[in-house]
Amino acid sequence: MVKWLIRGDKTIFFILLLGLILRLVAINQSLWLDEAIGAIAARDFTFSGILTDFIKADNHSPLYYLTLKAWTNIFGYSEVSIRFPSVIFGILTIYFAYRIAKLIIPSGKASFPIITSLLLSMSSFHIYYSQEARMYSMAAFFATTAFYYFFQLLNNEARRKDWVLFSVSITALAFTDYVPVFLLPVFWIIVFKKRKDINFRKLFLLAHALLVVLGILWLPTFIVQAERGNWLLQTWPAWKNVAGGATLKQLLLVWMKFVFGRISLSNRLLYYSLVVMTSIPVFLSLINSWKDRNKNVVRVWLWLIIPLLLGFLVSFNFPAFIYFRFVYVVPAFYLLISWGIEKIKNIRVKRVLFLGILTSNILSWFIYITNVNQQREQWREATMFVEKNAKSDEIVIFEFPEPFAPYRWYSKNLVQVKGITNSISVDPEKTSEITSKAIETKSGIYYFEYLRELSDPKDIVRKTLVEKGFIKKDVYNFQGVGFIEYYVKGESL
Repeated sequence: MVKWLIRGDKTIFFILLLGLILRLVAINQSLWLDEAIGAIAARDFTFSGILTDFIKADNHSPLYYLTLKAWTNIFGYSEVSIRFPSVIFGILTIYFAYRIAKLIIPSGKASFPIITSLLLSMSSFHIYYSQEARMYSMAAFFATTAFYYFFQLLNNEARRKDWVLFSVSITALAFTDYVPVFLLPVFWIIVFKKRKDINFRKLFLLAHALLVVLGILWLPTFIVQAERGNWLLQTWPAWKNVAGGATLKQLLLVWMKFVFGRISLSNRLLYYSLVVMTSIPVFLSLINSWKDRNKNVVRVWLWLIIPLLLGFLVSFNFPAFIYFRFVYVVPAFYLLISWGIEKIKNIRVKRVLFLGILTSNILSWFIYITNVNQQREQWREATMFVEKNAKSDEIVIFEFPEPFAPYRWYSKNLVQVKGITNSISVDPEKTSEITSKAIETKSGIYYFEYLRELSDPKDIVRKTLVEKGFIKKDVYNFQGVGFIEYYVKGESL
């Protein structure tokens, strides 16, 4: 195994190929809510429309949506096509993590970059979000390139190309997603604590010029987004639990998901036992990484810790601390694990830790691809089922002011559909009135209870259905979508 691991550049090609294959397995899942929102934006808005209209109702930076728009204009709107940019960014992240490891490694220790890239390529957590049609894989890529070019500059500040690419990387990172801006203070800490060279500091400040200029131009839109975010939290207080807050649970989830992937088993004892067992080699590797560190490894530790710490502190006021928003620190996580493994002198112990982490990644990935309950919301299947079975005088209703994005994405408009709440937070009288009017001439109703606990905690819609003489006849369950209840008029039973 050791001889194979030290072949260096000849091996990375096969690792990247392996990473690509793993990320293509089970990629053709149904789009879930957030993915469908982005897909509709890419399909229905122009580039300028994304920047001026769509993005004001969203809470992310625009670069991912613009990239998805450009990609789908060429390659179409299948699930595979929509998700493929994230796959590409995931593979490129593995490659740049490998390059960072080569900058860190002392001469003659060639296995460290290969261990890093192999473990990251097989990380179930990274695979999941390399398949997600969201901005997280893209953010991880730009975070990794930013660190790579930054390391290059620390070794040779005169390389103009690296200054330009560092500047582009941090700018693209901030305009891909907002949470990754917590990485920027890491660069500042390193420069102003470790580098006394005035010229280097000036060039470092100049590298932020593009980010500052575009940030100023973007500020009015960001203010609109922030105001909408505050309105959402005031109107929908329960959203804070969904968006992620500064809680011990969210902190533990970061560790659990990083270590054992996005999966979660219904057998809690089995799940927690697996997490504990897979945590042991990871924890031991991280401890050894900290004990046997050099200055570059310390910088990678800052990459991992500072964004998580800042995200946690900020989330006391605005909820942003949830594990999937921190995919951009996962490369640092695996660099540190791999360094810890690399620095173990006992070959048997090194092999046990490496194989233990690799095995847990494989197990988690296998559970993910074979268990539909670990995969994304089945909106495609739910929509097809309803449209196949609904009669012409029946209606599909949602606990929202409009049908949810994934239903609209997959719907062929074969049956009437309506969002029947007056707002994202139900007003009982108005919602009851809207519901009554929507169902007054219908013989049957397909009721999606998706997000009902957030929008309609008093269950106004279902109470109205009962008051109007409808009786629940059947209940259908689709992964992630939840229950779809079928109601019919009492006299038609």
